[in-house]
Amino acid sequence: MFRTARELLEVGANAAAPRPGRIRDRVIGRLRSGRTLAGLAATGWMLVSFPLAEGRAEFVLGKLVDLVAGFGILCLAGLVAVTVFICASRPPLRRVYLRRLRAPGETLRALLIGSVMTWGGGTLLAELLGGEIVPWSRIHSHGILATVAASVPLVVLVLPMCLVLVVMGAFTVLSCVWYSLDSCFRLGDVHELLPALVSPVLVWALFVLSCLDGPDVAAPALVLYPFLLGGPLSVTALSAWEIRRLNRRYGMTFTSALGRAPQPEPQPGGAPQPEWEPQP
Repeated sequence: MFRTARELLEVGANAAAPRPGRIRDRVIGRLRSGRTLAGLAATGWMLVSFPLAEGRAEFVLGKLVDLVAGFGILCLAGLVAVTVFICASRPPLRRVYLRRLRAPGETLRALLIGSVMTWGGGTLLAELLGGEIVPWSRIHSHGILATVAASVPLVVLVLPMCLVLVVMGAFTVLSCVWYSLDSCFRLGDVHELLPALVSPVLVWALFVLSCLDGPDVAAPALVLYPFLLGGPLSVTALSAWEIRRLNRRYGMTFTSALGRAPQPEPQPGGAPQPEWEPQP
């Protein structure tokens, strides 16, 4: 468990320090954030410019279902990718990557605790206000003093505690979901190449789900299909560029990450070695 509420909020808000030695390229981070903001702006423009194919309640419910589905796909894809990555690596690196799984585990734990806090605080608040826990009708029958005596602890202690639980839990859940969908559950703390490997799987799976569910807005085909394909194609292109940048700028490849890069052959023992002479 987290020792303090501040630690929980730090993990949820991505304020937790990354692992020592992790490469954090500012250009890659800015392009990821720009891609996410551009997708949100395009989605907002579509919702404002064209009418909804269904009602608002169905649209909100569908988006929540898509969010849960994307979260599950991300969990599954990340688990499979990390398992294959660790199993394919050499034994010395395998132990290193297993120790680095702490960062994704902290994010999952913060998300689970935030969900429990939101659900528990919201349920308790609804039952208290609805009179399912405290029998207000019986208390009212005993007079004003009994009503005041029962209401003061509720207003001073219980209701603020429920509100704090709901606010903290909702903030933690939203921040974890936002960061998880953008960084793939901090898989970059395991290795910098893993987020670029998992992100295209998530967006293409969501694209298939959106095609199966039907369009959300009644837009022309010339506008709708480029909008639907824009997200997966842009994420795939950005992931390929990210892998290439990590390779050229920092020398990262999948063979070196797995510890399977070819080693130079040793020189024969009897072969004369060229002598190095300092230049004047």
